Amino acid sequence: MSKKAKIIFLGTGGGRFVVTQQLRASGGLIIEMDNEMLFIDPGPGALVRSKQNKINLLNLTGVFVSHCHPDHYADVEMVIEAMSHCRRKVRGVFYGSESVIKGDGEFYPRVSKYHLDRLDKYDSLKPDDTISLGKIKITATPTKHAEPKGIGFVFSGINKIGYTSDGEYFEGQENYFKDCDCLIINCLRPRDDDWPLHMNASDAKKLIELTKPKMAVLTHFGMKMLKGVAEKEAAWIQKETGITTIAAKDNMKLNFADIGSLKKFI
Repeated sequence: MSKKAKIIFLGTGGGRFVVTQQLRASGGLIIEMDNEMLFIDPGPGALVRSKQNKINLLNLTGVFVSHCHPDHYADVEMVIEAMSHCRRKVRGVFYGSESVIKGDGEFYPRVSKYHLDRLDKYDSLKPDDTISLGKIKITATPTKHAEPKGIGFVFSGINKIGYTSDGEYFEGQENYFKDCDCLIINCLRPRDDDWPLHMNASDAKKLIELTKPKMAVLTHFGMKMLKGVAEKEAAWIQKETGITTIAAKDNMKLNFADIGSLKKFI
């Protein structure tokens, strides 16, 4: 694994209809950085999409789940099995929201003791909690979402990568994502099309304006962002903010050629 950061989008679908109909894939994303391989939100199809992209999940060193909705956790146990070399080793770390790890009200814990026992470490994270994995510092960020214990993440290593996870914009959210080389925003709907507790392109634009990342990536698209709409919204945000903004595609890879320099390739 390279020290230079690479992000692989194994799925860009969001919302029940897009995910259940697989109009976009829903496998989550992988970050490779500082000799670590991290799987974030391994949703339905994570194993299949990894195989299609020739990703060897035996090389994983960490798994992160932002909240307790199935489009973010569905394949997590199988991904942990791969990371632990099919349970033949005690290996890797797993972090998630409190609901994912411990359960909360209507949400049950999503990983069995059978799988947790094969990890070097696992724990729940709350907003502002910080942990380290090798040379990478990971900070949990708050969200405003239907899953009240949900979190986002900031991964700080040779590059700084922010991931909002699901949720609508809230005042002060920008303070958690300043100075990112790449800010990944789960953007369910187009501008001015509100859906409670989810981000639309208008709010994504506001967050990008306030955080000023080197680059922003929109992902996790609902029905109204398909058929070229996500690309139009990304172009609009880029024009309005002056910040490079793209709409992620299934199987898209972003390679950080150097600190502060990001190359896109598919």
